Amino acid sequence: MSKTAPPDTDRSVPFLRRSIAAGMFAMGLVGLTAAACTGQLGDGSPGSSTDDDRPIDPTTGKPAAYDCSEARTSPSVLRRLSKVEVQLTLQDLFQLDEPPAVDSIPEDTGQGGFRTIAALQNVSDQHLRAYLAIAETLGQELMADEARRTSVLGCEPEADDCLERFVQRFGKLAYRRPLSAEEASDLVARASEVARDREDAFRFVVEALLTSPSFLFRIEVGSAGSQTSTLTPLELASRLSFTLWGRSPSAALLERAESGELDSEAGLRAVAEEMVEDERTQVFFNAFFKQWLTFEQLRAPVNPDASFTPALLEDMIAESELVLGEHAFTPDVDFFDALTANHTYVTPALGKFYGLEVSGDGVSRVEFPAGHHRANTGLLTHASLISAKNDGDLIAVRGQWLRAAFLCEKISIPAGLLEQLESELSGLTYLEVLQKRNTQEGCAGCHSLIDPIGVGFAQYDKLGKYDGSIGIDEFGLAPRLEGAANESFDSLAALAAELRRSPDLAACVAEKLFIYTQGREPAAEDRCAIDASAGSFTQDGNRFRSFLTAIVRSPEFRLRRAPE
Repeated sequence: MSKTAPPDTDRSVPFLRRSIAAGMFAMGLVGLTAAACTGQLGDGSPGSSTDDDRPIDPTTGKPAAYDCSEARTSPSVLRRLSKVEVQLTLQDLFQLDEPPAVDSIPEDTGQGGFRTIAALQNVSDQHLRAYLAIAETLGQELMADEARRTSVLGCEPEADDCLERFVQRFGKLAYRRPLSAEEASDLVARASEVARDREDAFRFVVEALLTSPSFLFRIEVGSAGSQTSTLTPLELASRLSFTLWGRSPSAALLERAESGELDSEAGLRAVAEEMVEDERTQVFFNAFFKQWLTFEQLRAPVNPDASFTPALLEDMIAESELVLGEHAFTPDVDFFDALTANHTYVTPALGKFYGLEVSGDGVSRVEFPAGHHRANTGLLTHASLISAKNDGDLIAVRGQWLRAAFLCEKISIPAGLLEQLESELSGLTYLEVLQKRNTQEGCAGCHSLIDPIGVGFAQYDKLGKYDGSIGIDEFGLAPRLEGAANESFDSLAALAAELRRSPDLAACVAEKLFIYTQGREPAAEDRCAIDASAGSFTQDGNRFRSFLTAIVRSPEFRLRRAPE
């Protein structure tokens, strides 16, 4: 290998290297588009889902059951790694104790709270600059850390064949497949051409691999040329790892796939059950909880009182993380008990916010005393969940959030309706507006579904703080969860109990998990897999882990369907 430096000054080398890496990215993307990306947006509309066109069953009044006699899946989409997936994958690739900083990567575009919708994600110049800068930093840190360098490289960098071996070893982990002979030789040649010294050649390889489409996109071609085909063993290992751990498969998992361990239903199930016990599953699904229930970021009050500090918002987020993590990952715990739990986890500052006496420092587990406004309300009174995330009307926003999050009911305002009603509502008091929108044709159809729920939260302000001096009866609406077995409720504890027993709850959570793990809204062809996941969850005592293994066990999990 030549160690000759390029004729430019040392200061030009990073720019040259980035130019070459960017060129490799562009060439790779062109080839990738030609090979696997035709119709990558599925049905052509970002984030769209297929309407439910099943006939109505006259005995239940609900859509008839799907024909699930054979496995079906909707067209696959080309998925770029999300910001979280990049971060967790880099942690594993570089054997880091903590995930590396990836703040320079632009935030993933969200829809319905989720930042995993493949059709909405792109790779801009800002993305590529961030990927390059992060790769450069990680490569420099790796080569400066002798112990970790030896472990990640798998050989001593001075050894004659170490660079070639590293390209094959690290490249397989980065690409989730072995590099072809041409890919490997080309990368070694380019590294030899531009590197300033031996160690710099390894840094170049890191930068080139981590800015390649084969790293940044999850590529699935399938094992046959038919419209619907089975994933190859390595593609299945990759889908399994990203679904359960949110990161690239480890060398061990790739080896298990290559040995045929994932080929059988029993083998795949055994590996999945082993993986869901790993703490990496909890890390990845902590992000799911935040996106599903919309508490990734909280909004500080405009005019806070003297007791408010920004740290209080972090305490609120941590409270929900702990309660959800406890109910999702403690063995033999019913996940839906989180909706009616009579305890929580608070710091002294957050305890004071809730009107609780909390002694000591740090986080304490607290049981709510009888008569406390949060007794048996579980998640529904977490400030992280019910605090204002925008400037919308709190009664409508909270009602709509509950129906969307837990019942998967999507309520949208018809185009032009707000402008049409603006003059009619002008000059009315808030209570008059509330009354009118729940009785007037064109408004009541939606507001009668959400406002009676939101009224139940009326004693909680924009930050989620309770004010018992507010009377719910002042709003002229009786609290009600329309469609529930017992529609009227006189407390949030009663609402939580009714929501918990809803027959639609498990199916909704299954749908949310599908969106998060599969990167798209479900289409009609996906309903069988979602229903099977919900059924398995219910049969297994509502254990969250059963949701995850059910996703993996479904026949559809092994399939790739080419775009039309």
